[in-house]
Amino acid sequence: MGIIKDSLYKISNKNALGFFKKQSVFPYYHIIRDNKVAHIENLYQYKNVAQFKNDLDVLSKNFSPVTINDLIEKKPHTNSFLISFDDGLEEIYSVVFPILKERNLKAVFFINPVFVDNNEGLYKHYISIIISDLKKANYPKEHLDKIASILDFSYISNEDFINKFKSIKFSQRSKITDVLILLNIDIQKYLETHKPYISKEQIKEMVDNGFYFGGHTMSHPPLEQLTFEEQKREIIDSIDWIKNNFGIKYSLFAFPFSDKKISKNLLNDLFQYDENILLFGNSGLKKDFDNRIIQRFSLENPNKEVKKLIVTENLYKNFNKIIGKYKITRK
Repeated sequence: MGIIKDSLYKISNKNALGFFKKQSVFPYYHIIRDNKVAHIENLYQYKNVAQFKNDLDVLSKNFSPVTINDLIEKKPHTNSFLISFDDGLEEIYSVVFPILKERNLKAVFFINPVFVDNNEGLYKHYISIIISDLKKANYPKEHLDKIASILDFSYISNEDFINKFKSIKFSQRSKITDVLILLNIDIQKYLETHKPYISKEQIKEMVDNGFYFGGHTMSHPPLEQLTFEEQKREIIDSIDWIKNNFGIKYSLFAFPFSDKKISKNLLNDLFQYDENILLFGNSGLKKDFDNRIIQRFSLENPNKEVKKLIVTENLYKNFNKIIGKYKITRK
């Protein structure tokens, strides 16, 4: 959260949720888990099972579920909700899927095909694994210096090292292999043992049970670091992979990291690819230039109360209307 949202959260009242029920909401998560896991723990906090179930209780009590078919067919959906999960982590099958089935709720899961079946992992997840390894060894300076040299940055403290390490560019991801070798971390063994990502077989079971899947790029790059054609290829290939492997007719896609720098030209090309495509961003309760772009907000933070968060998002929407930033401008 930024300074404005933090301030609005502090003054928000969970009992005010009833005033904002006409606004449909599209919350998203990455993972639900009761304990820490090395490939995530140094990237962001996440909710446990009890907290997630409470979120579902609040959403179900105050909003009505909406389906992807409803959105594609442009049926009215005020006072509705649809949750989604990004990155295709294993917990969407082992934890989330059973909970939603029990409640007869559907969700959308946005995946990166390169990571399906655990033959390869997201470079950001590798970074988290490395940080956990360094933490256990109390951040040996010799290793920090070598890693900083490999990735061509300098640092002044352990905290500064971690921040810069976590911020390396997508184009530097191949150097992560050198760091893994330096620290004697067998990443293939980690993938085989922990199986952090969902498998094709698990996706098929979820699709057969009426759950929705969409693309999230092939390999989860920050799209603004790619050329226009590379961006388009990453997006369309990920959607096509899902459609070709599971016989899915619809086209769904969620932008990795952020949609803020996505150009209008790219979006228009995606609409040409499939005029019924639904695109999901993460800019909160804002209005984009086309109704086929659905903006989401995160409910992932375990330290924020769900009712207050939804109220805060609505207050922030009104704030953006006042300052003229409610409607997203695309270049």
